Amino acid sequence: MSGRLLPTLVFGATLAAFASSALAYSGTVQGACRNDYKRFCSAHAIDDPGLRRCMDKAGQSLSRTCVAALINSGEVTKARATQRWGHSFD
Repeated sequence: MSGRLLPTLVFGATLAAFASSALAYSGTVQGACRNDYKRFCSAHAIDDPGLRRCMDKAGQSLSRTCVAALINSGEVTKARATQRWGHSFD
């Protein structure tokens, strides 16, 4: 391997690992949304960017527990859950 190739490969692997972990939901969200995931978005892997789009699309049908976990983790705002998805947290 050339002297430049190895650092490039290491950087690429590090970037890919960071991107995968950044895409994954927290354990709390995964637990709270497990049934919603199975019902609406199980065609997507946990680290698939399409999962976030799928969950957003299913937002109105997501359970209150799942939505609360998404809000508490910072995945969505309370305003979005209320305005776009119709969930109320008063």
